[in-house]
Amino acid sequence: MDIPSTLVKNNPVPVKKNLQLKPNKKLITILSVIFGVLILIAIFLFFFLYLPGKAIVKEIDTTKTIALSLQQSISDKDLAQSKINLSAIKQQLAVVESKFKKLSYLKIVPFANKYYQDGQSLLKIGNDALETGDIVIQAIEPYQDFLGLKGAATSSAKTTEDRISFLTESVEGLLPHFDSIDTKVTEIETLINQIDITRYPENFRGIALRTDFNQAKEAIGQAKKFISDGKPILAQTSWLLGKDKARNYLIIFQNDGELRPSGGFWTAYTTIKVDKGKIIPGSSNNIYDLDDKISSTTPAPRLIKSYHINVPYLNLRDSNLSPDFPTDAQIFLDGYYKAMGKRTLFDAVIALDTNVLVDIVKVLGKLDTTVGTFTTDPDPRCNGCPKIIYDLEWIAGRPRNYIELDRKGFLGPLMHALLANAMGSEKTKMAPLAQAFFNNINQKHIMFYFSDPEVQKAAQSANIAGHIVQTDSNTDYFHLNDANFASAKSNIFITQKIKHEITTKDGNVEHKVSITYTNPAKASNCNLEKGDLCLNAPTYRDLFRFYVPVGSQLIKMTGSEVEPVVYEELGKQVFEGFYGNKYPLYAMSNTKISIQYLSPVKASKNYVLYLQKQPGTKAVEYEVEVNGREVETFSWIADKSLRLSL
Repeated sequence: MDIPSTLVKNNPVPVKKNLQLKPNKKLITILSVIFGVLILIAIFLFFFLYLPGKAIVKEIDTTKTIALSLQQSISDKDLAQSKINLSAIKQQLAVVESKFKKLSYLKIVPFANKYYQDGQSLLKIGNDALETGDIVIQAIEPYQDFLGLKGAATSSAKTTEDRISFLTESVEGLLPHFDSIDTKVTEIETLINQIDITRYPENFRGIALRTDFNQAKEAIGQAKKFISDGKPILAQTSWLLGKDKARNYLIIFQNDGELRPSGGFWTAYTTIKVDKGKIIPGSSNNIYDLDDKISSTTPAPRLIKSYHINVPYLNLRDSNLSPDFPTDAQIFLDGYYKAMGKRTLFDAVIALDTNVLVDIVKVLGKLDTTVGTFTTDPDPRCNGCPKIIYDLEWIAGRPRNYIELDRKGFLGPLMHALLANAMGSEKTKMAPLAQAFFNNINQKHIMFYFSDPEVQKAAQSANIAGHIVQTDSNTDYFHLNDANFASAKSNIFITQKIKHEITTKDGNVEHKVSITYTNPAKASNCNLEKGDLCLNAPTYRDLFRFYVPVGSQLIKMTGSEVEPVVYEELGKQVFEGFYGNKYPLYAMSNTKISIQYLSPVKASKNYVLYLQKQPGTKAVEYEVEVNGREVETFSWIADKSLRLSL
């Protein structure tokens, strides 16, 4: 069919054209500028940040190498080499500081300025630490011979009395330096607290950055506390050593193999007099003789009645029921005066447990006494415990077919022999002996109670009195206290493991603490007629108490065969439980208890939990979790403050 020409004309066929996008000049310009700026930033960072930073890191590595040499010289007790290394670190730190100053422009750069400020703080901390090291070396240099430092000249202090007199002079000579050291450490603590470690990675170049920083922060805090709290008692050194007049000391032996609230079963005592540094032995006897002289008819208190076996009256040997040693020490003093009269008034009561004997004999190598020679070699008869422990238990507790009036009279001569051997030992052993002594004080194997209120206050300030520590309302607190009632000497073998879970919600802090008690050893044959030594009881009975801040609310307790007993004591909230009659801890077995409670202390970025260790206990494996995440695992051997961001 023919198409009309008019239709063709009015409906032309469209012609397709090639479409081309025109370049967006504005976009290209913007991208070019951004690219150019990035190149400039890269160049700037390379020349003004990367290269200087790389140079600083190199110098820091050199500083680290010298610091390791210093650490080794201190470990070797080489004072001369320590001085050389300290001087070398000073020079090296000056190099680091000069290179770091080349980055000073970062002070005006947002975000980066915080890291620059941290660097300045760390350099200042380093310089303060070195100045503190100089002060310490200057303070101890005159006494390096007594301290047993390498390269020291032979001392004329050979006798026990000379050494004690020299010790007095040494401590008094150190005291003037404490203020200078305290000032420096305070400044270091202030600077390190200004650094927010959360801005940095967990690990850097194989270094556990945050962990190392937090450990250093805690160590500085402990050093600050030791210096400020320790000075008052060190200032009493002349008083303690009887320079003005003779001091009388009553020493209690606590058997931590039978754990009691303030450290162990009171087994024996001895007396000494210290007159111008000279130690004069007094009398010694076992605790049962004091009880016989008192002939108590005082009804047993609730704790004894409820948990001990067949003990109707309160005996002096069972009177250390408080976890607060000053409370128990005053009870012992009152009992002693009641039995023996007040012809001799005591200036102090000192408690020692078996760990002290073990540590000192370990340094000495062996201890020769009138009752035998003691060593710390592992003894298979007590599952590898130190031989001195088994030997002492055998002498004191072996079955006898006769009456021995003074079964534990050997402890007095043993103590005197220990002191004589320690103070008369060669100078190379003086520093290890001093370290063992201070470790045992720190871990509450040695505790002091003084009749003089001022000296007692100084002792409590230094935390050497075994007292229940009072914390402020912003500090959380936890203390576990166990008491072995009629379970032989099972605590020689029993170990503890603690898992402490902290949960926060709406600012509240909830604790769940689980304790696993394990007795890995076989039970002893406790048939005394066969002549065997009963150390590890077949079943273990335990009174356990949790001391937490007043106002804490108990949510749940498990593992106790009695209903929880809740009360206030010593400024703390107490949650009390017991196992051992129905569900004891059997030999070669374990048992578990737990407590869940709400603390009155609120969550904060600067939350502090004070963990107070029970006297007489061994190291406890301690694990801390916060909101389901493990934050720290440590061996609990002494009081410890945990600083957490909640």
